[in-house]
Amino acid sequence: MPLGLRADALRGSGEHREALASWLAVRWPLLAGVALLGVLVDLLLGGPLTTVVDVRVHAWMAALPHTGPDLVAAHVLDHTGQRWLVTPVVVAAALWACRRRGSWSSLWLVLGTIFAMNVVIAVAKFTLARGLAVSGDPSLFVPGGQAFPSGHGANAASAAALVVLLVARARSTRIRRSTALVAVLVPSTVMTVVSLYLGFHWFSDLLAGALLGVLVVRAGVAVEGWLGPRMRRRRRIGVPPLHLVAPLASGRPGDQPGDQPADLPADLPAGQPARLASARAADPARDRAPDAQLRRRPGAAAA
Repeated sequence: MPLGLRADALRGSGEHREALASWLAVRWPLLAGVALLGVLVDLLLGGPLTTVVDVRVHAWMAALPHTGPDLVAAHVLDHTGQRWLVTPVVVAAALWACRRRGSWSSLWLVLGTIFAMNVVIAVAKFTLARGLAVSGDPSLFVPGGQAFPSGHGANAASAAALVVLLVARARSTRIRRSTALVAVLVPSTVMTVVSLYLGFHWFSDLLAGALLGVLVVRAGVAVEGWLGPRMRRRRRIGVPPLHLVAPLASGRPGDQPGDQPADLPADLPAGQPARLASARAADPARDRAPDAQLRRRPGAAAA
C-alpha cells in the first residue's frame, strides 16, 4: 500500500500514533546521536545554533529580573543537577532493584554509566574549552572555558532515565513510553531553564548535555545486555555436567554403600594412577575385552 493511502487508512483510528511511537521507541538513540553530532559540528564550524541562537537566548534571559524568590528558587533547583546530589539517589534506586531482583547487575550498570559519562564530559570540556555564558564569549579554546557540554544537564537527564529504568526493574513492570518520556523531559527542561536564567550555560551546552546523558544510559543498558549472559556462562565454566556429577554423588547401580566410584580406585600408591593410565593407552584392546570393567575395578575379579 502506498504511504499516503496507508496514512489515510490509519488516520482517525489511533493506529498511526501507535506506529509512530513504536518507530520512535526503536530509533530514538539514532535520532539523539544525530542531534548530538549536529550540535557538535555546529559548534566546531561556528554555525547559527552556537553563534546566533545561543547569544540571543542568553541576552533574553539576562534581561529578565533576577531578584526575589525567583532567584532563590532557581539556585535551589540548580543543585538538583549536581553530581553529589543525584548520584546517591540513583545508587539507592539501584540497590533497591538489586534487592528485588537478587542480582548486582543494576548497581554495576549505574556505576559504569556514571563513570563513563563523567569521563566523556571531562574530556569534552577540557578539549573544547568553550567560554562560559557569564563571560559573554561563546568561542572555543578560551582560557578557563569549560561550558560544553553541560554537566548539570547530563546529570539531570541520566539520573531521570536511570531512575525510570530501575523502578521498572524493581517492580518487574513495563513503564509506558509516554511516562518515561515525561519523566526524562521534565527534569531536563527545568535544568535547562534554570541554568539559562542564572547565566551559567549556553543553550547548546544544555542541549548537548541532556542528549549525552540519555545516550550514555542507553549505551550502558546495551553493554549490560551483551556482557551479562557472557559473564553468567563464564561463571559456569569448570562445573561438571549433571550426568557426571550424579554418579559421583550417589554411586552406580549395584555399588554397595560406601564403595568408591568405579573409575576412581581407592588406596592406590602415589604414581599408580598415572602408570595405569599409560598402560591402558598403550593397549587399546584392553578396554574392548569382555572383562575390561572387572579389571578396572580392584577386587572385582576376586569377587
